[in-house]
Amino acid sequence: MNPAQQRCWQTLGVVEKEAFHLRDVAGRLFDAPELTADWLRRLLEDPAGRDRMEAFVGKFSRLQDTLIDKLLPQFLAAVGEKTGTALDNLHRVERLQLLADPDQWLAMRQLRNRLVHEYVADLAELAAALRAARPLVDALLLAAQTFRRAAENQFPPLQRDGSTAG
Repeated sequence: MNPAQQRCWQTLGVVEKEAFHLRDVAGRLFDAPELTADWLRRLLEDPAGRDRMEAFVGKFSRLQDTLIDKLLPQFLAAVGEKTGTALDNLHRVERLQLLADPDQWLAMRQLRNRLVHEYVADLAELAAALRAARPLVDALLLAAQTFRRAAENQFPPLQRDGSTAG
C-alpha cells in the first residue's frame, strides 16, 4: 500500500466516526414529523435542544468538510487520478461514478454556510434550512459508505500481519 492509500484509509476512519456521530445527532434532532418554525422555537427554548441543534450543525458541516476537502483528493490520489479544486474533484468522482451531481454537493455546502450562522433571526428560514438538510444527511452517509467500498475494492486495507484484506 502506498502512502496516498494509507492517508486515504486514515481519513476513511475519521469519516466513519464523523458519520456515526452525525447519524446519532440527526436521529435525536429530527424527532418531529414536521420541522416548523414553532417546532424550532420550542427546541431552542430548551438548553438540550440548543445543544442538539449546535451538535447537528457542527457534525453536518464537519462531515461535509472532511469528505470534500480531505477524502476526495486523497481518494483520487490513491487511485492515481489528478486532483484539483473541490469542484474539479467532485467532477472527477462523478466521472468515476462514486458521487452523482456535483451541483448538489455545492448546494449542500451553501446550505451548510446558512446553518452555521445561528444568529439567523427568522425561525421559518432556519426551519426551512433544516428541512433541506434532513435528507442530505442520508446523502453524506451514503457517500461515506460508497468511498469505503470503493477503497476496499481498489486498495484493500492492510491487516495486522501486513497482508491485504482483499
